[in-house]
Amino acid sequence: MNRVVILGLALLFIAGGAAWYTGVFGGSTARIDVALTLYDTNASGNADLIRERIGEQATIWRWDRNDDGTEDIVAYDGSVSPEGQMSASGAVTAWDFGADGILDSGTVPAALQELMRSPGYATAVEAAGAGNVELVDSSLRAFVDTLRKGYDEWRLSGFQLPILGAKLPDADRLLPGARRAYRFGIHQGFDMYPGHVGVPTGYGAPVIAVKTGTVVRADTDYVEVTAEQYEEAITISQEAGTTPEAQLDLLRGRQVWVDHGNGIISRYAHLSGIAPEIVMGGTVNAGTVIAFVGNSGMESASRGGNSGAHLHFELRIDGRYLGEGMSPDEIRLLAGPLLGAGE
Repeated sequence: MNRVVILGLALLFIAGGAAWYTGVFGGSTARIDVALTLYDTNASGNADLIRERIGEQATIWRWDRNDDGTEDIVAYDGSVSPEGQMSASGAVTAWDFGADGILDSGTVPAALQELMRSPGYATAVEAAGAGNVELVDSSLRAFVDTLRKGYDEWRLSGFQLPILGAKLPDADRLLPGARRAYRFGIHQGFDMYPGHVGVPTGYGAPVIAVKTGTVVRADTDYVEVTAEQYEEAITISQEAGTTPEAQLDLLRGRQVWVDHGNGIISRYAHLSGIAPEIVMGGTVNAGTVIAFVGNSGMESASRGGNSGAHLHFELRIDGRYLGEGMSPDEIRLLAGPLLGAGE
């Protein structure tokens, strides 16, 4: 079943419905009623949250958190009673619904997972149609806040810093949000310079993947910028009063990007080289060496030197860089635990 259709047609239906499927649930054959209720939680005019009640056995929540017409999350909330009473403090235990229609993570009863994978279940949900778009009260808003908090805790778990044994940079100017006056820009990542992160990070030092993911950029055929190209990028930025994206990309030098799913991408820049096994579309495991520290894209590299070598590391979350709009102290409080480096 294409659940995007449910969201896209949500407001075209004026009455709810129910359907049933005879299948295995809880170890026995039973008639299963499926009923849908839709909510517009952010007053966008679109139904971004669907409550799918499966008889008296379970409640499934399908959440389009970005309001883009595609469901990002399927959550099973054991705190929803058979009567439909919600509890914002209940533990939401399942996240992420893959294109194959299988729950990818979370603790969900095996019988419920089996039911959700069955063609008959999908048919029952589709037959239920789209219910009325209901009003959103304070308890539902609290529930959505619970979904959002739990989802972020799940998708932001398991990260580490890209230099083995390192800590966060000890200088504010090396953190996201620091100004870069020479190009009228804002720094968007963490600069892992020798002497500032607790371990050696000189030219050629290994860079590791911060979490398992898929390589979506690998500049294996990178050619170093010339001094003229570097100066031109700086001039364009100064005249613009900001660093345009094309110039910023050039100044980052050789790069690797890894997509960790769920809206999170890590970027590694100024690299001197990329590990041989790193290829576009390949999977890398957390802690795998993916590249090596360098100074590519910097003025020194454009003139044939290797001074100033360091790793520029960014973590992108839903298109924004980690630390955007935050103070240095706020960044450390957030990024330290997230990246396994303490506060």
